[in-house]
Amino acid sequence: MTVADPAPDGPGAPQRLTTVDYWRPAPHIKHLGGFGQRFHGEAARRAGYDEALLTSPYGEISEGAVTNIAFWDGTSVVWPSAPCLHGITMALLEPRLESVRRPVTLADLPGYRAAFVANSRTIAPVTAIDEVAFAVDEELMGRVFAAYGSVVPEEVAVQSGSSSR
Repeated sequence: MTVADPAPDGPGAPQRLTTVDYWRPAPHIKHLGGFGQRFHGEAARRAGYDEALLTSPYGEISEGAVTNIAFWDGTSVVWPSAPCLHGITMALLEPRLESVRRPVTLADLPGYRAAFVANSRTIAPVTAIDEVAFAVDEELMGRVFAAYGSVVPEEVAVQSGSSSR
């Protein structure tokens, strides 16, 4: 996200995700070595999905190819605890929602009521991950956007020679 990019002001289009066995190298660092993410994201789109969801060989979920993912268990927003890039939107939402971090596996998916993805460009409900369907929880999405809207804009200092993300 750059200083000129508008913040999301409402839910993006509902997303259908497909899982891929791939974890980014050094996922906690935003870096240009994203061939695997791009490869799997494009393959997901060619197959008719909106995004690839990155998992371990054992089915533990980490993140989307270009998003963070969260799940709703009816009480808390659950962010997967697997290694991932903690994106700015996730960092803004997590303390403003009743959030927890814990392992989330593919086998756990049917136990969640809803899911959403977030990045600097969008926050969108997830309607399916592979064959597991999720209803769009309008109340949850309203709470997510109310939390996002509660962020107080701060002055951004741009230093010469540094890039904005």
